[in-house]
Amino acid sequence: MLPVLLVALALQDSPDGKVTTGHDRFSAVRMELSGHFDLHYMSRDGELDEAGAVLNGGPAGERATMNAWAGRLSLRVDATVKDAVTGVLELENRSFERGLNTPFSSNPRTDTILVRQGYIDAPDFLARGLDVRIGIQNLTFRNRPQDEPFFMDLNESEGFFGGFSPAGAQVRNSVDRDVRQATGVRMRWSPNDFMGIQAAALVYSEGGATSGDESVYVLAANSLLAEHWAAWVMAVDVSGGDPGLKDVLTFGAGVDGFLGDSRALELFAEAYGQTGTLTRSPITVRKEAYAFNAGARYLGLVFEKLWLEGAFSERTGDRRAGDRKDQAFQSYENENRFLILQSAEFGLDVDTNVRVARAALGFGPVPLVDGRPMRFQLDVGRFSALEALTSTGGATVGATRQWGVEADVSVAWSYNESLSFKVQGAWLRGSELLEALTTRAADHAFLVVAGADLRF
Repeated sequence: MLPVLLVALALQDSPDGKVTTGHDRFSAVRMELSGHFDLHYMSRDGELDEAGAVLNGGPAGERATMNAWAGRLSLRVDATVKDAVTGVLELENRSFERGLNTPFSSNPRTDTILVRQGYIDAPDFLARGLDVRIGIQNLTFRNRPQDEPFFMDLNESEGFFGGFSPAGAQVRNSVDRDVRQATGVRMRWSPNDFMGIQAAALVYSEGGATSGDESVYVLAANSLLAEHWAAWVMAVDVSGGDPGLKDVLTFGAGVDGFLGDSRALELFAEAYGQTGTLTRSPITVRKEAYAFNAGARYLGLVFEKLWLEGAFSERTGDRRAGDRKDQAFQSYENENRFLILQSAEFGLDVDTNVRVARAALGFGPVPLVDGRPMRFQLDVGRFSALEALTSTGGATVGATRQWGVEADVSVAWSYNESLSFKVQGAWLRGSELLEALTTRAADHAFLVVAGADLRF
């Protein structure tokens, strides 16, 4: 309903139906209306619902295959006033929240439109090259432009401390599938054309008292090292939550670059270390965790239409629940390459205590239908837990640590610059952990998603 009202307000003073700006001295000098419709149909094996329920501390029990329409609809208004100051308001629904999917047509009376972003942008604030953003905003860090956020994507991830218990049993293998909102202040400074520095102070979860807020403090810098090489460093402090005694500091660094004049071979790597305090009562639990992701990509085969990529990553897990150390790496990750084991919306969202060896093969764009490009991609990954897997109730889930091998095949077709269609199918095999988590002891599962994506 709110998006309709926004459009109506924008059009009400325009006799020819065009969006116009106002005439008052404080009116916007420029307005932009944009949106995003991501509509898809999902078919998911019931074993995935059962496994997720057990990991979240619920009872085991057979579940039927889930088929449902879902997606995200958003509408955004950018209003620029004098001196290039911009106000942004973006409204969107949520396709999942509090661990549950919210498919379309489930109950229209419970559908809600939320403020995804609402902020003020002030460029060149008091100094040239210093930009300030205030309000509800996304904050995303990628090691390379085409990759998914390995450590931080605020407004697209669950709480940092989801799944932690004061006794020190930090498992968080598939817990708290949720999306929250980052609100606060971010400053970005570009002293020259090849370097940038940014700092942010944000609240990701309001807890009433200041000590109960999940607060995020970020300091990051990035720079070009050479013509084809870039690097970055960051420090992130996350504190508060319930109870408000947690304070985890993460240091990270990354590099991405290309070899040769043709830039056919890309090398990338990022690494993180965590320290800090999780509880002080009844015992002091210290954080000692790490994570890394490294790989290579080659482009240049078959008329430069075929590319190959391989990578290896780890996120440490807690070795022994209830002791004075917690080794589970925590993050605001948003990796969804593999539908079953990584996706927060469709799958199990395994985001800590995990080792992944993966390979990808892509081909395209190929103009197959009326000259419109089509792309094909195959991803294969082997997943395993570094430490014994436990549920949020503290019970050990079997003696195995093998999540199995997942293969995802996707086909994407660009109808035009705004509209695209995509089909992706995933198959998990040899999963000893899934077998231990399900009533039927199934070691395999499937998931298929097909849909359309419109941006305007």
